[in-house]
Parts: sequence; structure tokens; C-alpha cells
Amino acid sequence: MRRADRAPPRAPVNLRFTASGLGWLAAATLIGAAAWYKSINLVLVLVYAMFALVLLNGLLAWHAVRRTTAARVPLPPVFAGESADCGVVVRNGAARPVTVAVEERAGPTSNTFLVYRLPGGHAQTCAAPRVFPARGRFGGPVGLSSGFPFGFLECERAGDSGGAVVVLPRPGVAEPDGLRRWVSRHAGHDGWARRVLRRATTDQAEVRGLRPYRPGDALRDVHWRTTARRGEPMVREYDVAPSPELLLVVEAWLPDAPTAADRARVEAALSLAVTIARTWRRAFDSPVTVAVPGDEPAIATAASEAELRAALVPLADLAGGPTTPAIPGGAFHRHLVGGARVVVSSRPNTPYADALGRATGKPFAAVAPGDRLPWYQPPTVE
Repeated sequence: MRRADRAPPRAPVNLRFTASGLGWLAAATLIGAAAWYKSINLVLVLVYAMFALVLLNGLLAWHAVRRTTAARVPLPPVFAGESADCGVVVRNGAARPVTVAVEERAGPTSNTFLVYRLPGGHAQTCAAPRVFPARGRFGGPVGLSSGFPFGFLECERAGDSGGAVVVLPRPGVAEPDGLRRWVSRHAGHDGWARRVLRRATTDQAEVRGLRPYRPGDALRDVHWRTTARRGEPMVREYDVAPSPELLLVVEAWLPDAPTAADRARVEAALSLAVTIARTWRRAFDSPVTVAVPGDEPAIATAASEAELRAALVPLADLAGGPTTPAIPGGAFHRHLVGGARVVVSSRPNTPYADALGRATGKPFAAVAPGDRLPWYQPPTVE
């Protein structure tokens, strides 16, 4: 009979005296020495009890830590500046309740949770909000400890620290209609802009309905008959053509000897890229394909919020460099046809967009954070 695979060995349990435990031992030793010197048996019995409490504390703490496990809760990618609930799952494999403390560290900060009298065979999830100020991958140890019930001795053991927190670049704010108009004018679209302009007219056959006036609405869209009847301005609302799929290529260019300003431009370009991708996906409900050049280019298409975050994961630790590897034209597959094609670069007037156009036979528009973009507001770091 084939033997089943054994579970991986657990981390060893470490035992250490706390400051109160050392003080307790010192007091017991001094009192015991004085009682032994003067032959005061009742005091010696008290000293033996003090040492017994230390031993009992160690046994209970060791039992609690040995039979308890802690593992980091998997967390989907988060944006820098976004609050995320980081936590651990604590499981008690013993028959009796246990009391343990769990420290979960991810990056420079940590959370500590006290799990009090967790019943045998039960699990408890502990989480606390945390905000990561910058992009990257943040991991760290998960530790279990217990000094229950007296705190003289503390037993410690490492938990399952797998699963780093992926933090995406900090997004800014984009005005959806302004972004859409900019794409229709600048990005490769294979006639999509002309279809939008033909449908976004005042033809009564294309009127979807009426809605209250909002600041910025054109005066020609006011429906005067309904306005006079209801006593408040009402405007026509028109159907427009659906937005196309967006193909977004991100170029993190840096010179050979980058300065702090050069690296800041890379961060600004990554923020612009995630802002465009997130705004396009949320506002227009259209697929977004994110392509990151590299030795093995990362190309992923997102049709939901979760998929978009997964597609943006390569931006979490993108370092950049003086050369940007070419992406083969065939790597984009069908995403080149009928969609908008934009290259977000950290350098103005990047030649990479033209290089992609020559490789694919399709035009790409280029945008950099230093361009004048009235529809975009960069993120602010508090």
C-alpha cells in the first residue's frame, strides 16, 4: 500500500523568559535562599509553589502554541493608498481552548491580534485595515506566541507567512467623458470615432429619454415643452455607440543613470496607466487589455474589476530601464482589431508607439504624464 504524503513539518517552538518571569524567578531564588539559610520550611514550600507556577506556565503555553496554526489570509491586489483588510486565520488543533497572540507583518508595519480561549477544533479570522503608501510586494513573517496564563514564560513559533500583498500603483482621477473624447481623437480606433460622432447627434430617432438638467449640458439639448410643463429644465439624453476595447501598453523608460526626477516620472506614468485602465473599465464596461513589455511580455485582458487588478499585477514591481523590449505583433491577437490602442510612457514623444505601429500595422497613440491632459488629475500623497 502506498503511503500518503506527510504534512510538512511545523516550525519548532521556542521558549523564553519574559521580564516578569525573570523577576519572579529572582524573587523566588532570593526568598528560597533566605528561607533555606534560616530553615523556615513554610517559606520553602511557598518558594516551591512559585517555581511550580513557572513550570505550569511553560507547559500550558507550549501546549497552546504547539497545537495552534496561523496563516496569512490571501488578499487580492490593492492600489496604493487603498485600505485593505490584512489578517490571519488561527486554527486550534487541540481539544481544549487556547489563548495565543498572533503577529502578522507585511512590509514595515504589522498587526498583532489576541485570540482568547479559542475552542478546540475551531478557527478564527483576525483582520485589521492597513494602507500601503507605495506600490510593490509586501511580505513578512507570521508569528504565534503565548504566555498564558501567568506571563512568566512565552512560547513562540513561526506561522505560515506565504502570500505577499501585491500593491498596485496609486491611481489618480480621470473624467470619463474627457478620456473618451481624447481617445477618439488620438488613439488608433479603426473608424470607431467616426461611428461615435454619427450616433451622438440630436436626431430624435436616437433620443433615449429625458433627464433633469446638469451643469455643462448643451443649451440645444433642452426639451422646452417638458421644461415648461414640469417647471424645471429637462434635457434630451441620447444613445451613443458602445466604447471599444482598450489596448493599453505601459512603457517604464529610464535613462542609463536615472535621477530621482526620472524615477518620479516612472511612478507618474504607472499612476496614469492604472487610472486610464480603471476608468475605462468602470465607466464604459468595456474589456481592457494591459500589455507590459519585457523579456516575456505580460499581456492580460480584463472584463471585470477583479480581472483588471490581476492584469495590472506586473506594474507592482516594474523597475524600468533604458531599453524597452519589443512586443511581437502576433502577441496581441484579436485585441488589435476595432479597439483603441494607447501607449503610456514615462518619456514624452516616445518612439515606442511608432515601433509598435510598424510591428503590428496598426497605429498607437502615445501619452505621457507630462502632457497636458485636462481630463486627468494625478494622485496626491497625503
